[in-house]
Amino acid sequence: MEAMGKPVTPASRRGLTSPADGARPARVSLIIPVYRMETELRQCLECIARQTYGDFQVVVVDNEPAADGGVSAGIGIVISECAAAGLRVRGIGCRQPGSYHARNAGVLNSQSELIAFTDADCQPLPEWLEAAIEAWDTHTRPGVVSGPVALYPADQRSISLYEMRFSYLGLVNGRGDSFVTANWLIAREILTELGGFDASLRSGADVDLSRRINAAGHHLIYAPNAVVRHPTRTTLEELLRKHRRTVGGAWNRTPRRLRTLRVLRHVLKRGWSRYRDLRRARASEAELVTGLLKVQRAITAAEIRETIRLACGDEPER
Repeated sequence: MEAMGKPVTPASRRGLTSPADGARPARVSLIIPVYRMETELRQCLECIARQTYGDFQVVVVDNEPAADGGVSAGIGIVISECAAAGLRVRGIGCRQPGSYHARNAGVLNSQSELIAFTDADCQPLPEWLEAAIEAWDTHTRPGVVSGPVALYPADQRSISLYEMRFSYLGLVNGRGDSFVTANWLIAREILTELGGFDASLRSGADVDLSRRINAAGHHLIYAPNAVVRHPTRTTLEELLRKHRRTVGGAWNRTPRRLRTLRVLRHVLKRGWSRYRDLRRARASEAELVTGLLKVQRAITAAEIRETIRLACGDEPER
């Protein structure tokens, strides 16, 4: 994925050359948590190597580290290959399960003024960091800069098409009151001031931190040119895992009083809304909608089972 017809930026401007010993840290540390997903991580790092902004370094945080606490063998190979190609990247391990534990660990193991986050299965466009930095530098009291997380269909089967229809990334609830960490730029000082991500949450800690940042008087800035691409999931198990994790995040955020009923109400309300939307479209898209309805029924059933499992005292999925 080259820079869409633009000339390739020299390596010294793309974060591809390491500074001399004793040089100042890069202005931006880009933190990428990863749990397995070696192929996706390689694609992500290849996109990062094409950034038109150059003053950055990458910290990959392996959330399934090796026995000695370092990165696992597969993740280590990817990092070594990208470093050999000139990308300023290193890896650390994080034994505490959960992507927010990993993100907090990445921040602690970096020194930059600004911290960027994306996910291992994301593909930032070449101008991503440059657009985010420009937005940061031109606003007063910036708190977080984020931009579109653009879903694209990995294939034309029901799972991908379901996500294209119902997944909303980048702006939560279509508003700018919270952002997702697939596309995120923030100052280290603000993260330190607010205590970082609430790592007890397996899902939704980015929403929680966005709101705390806003409440502290910092601005949430939407940069439409800071684009990160994200492929849809392609298997039902991948999609169900995502929804079980989302239920776990909702469970942790819900007050204990009547928690089970509240989470079940949320699951059933959302499931019915999507089911009704698909039924309305059935006349004009009969074959497609039949497949999507099967996916929706499987998701709602999985979310109900996950809520019951959590009500019985089990831990949320990672």
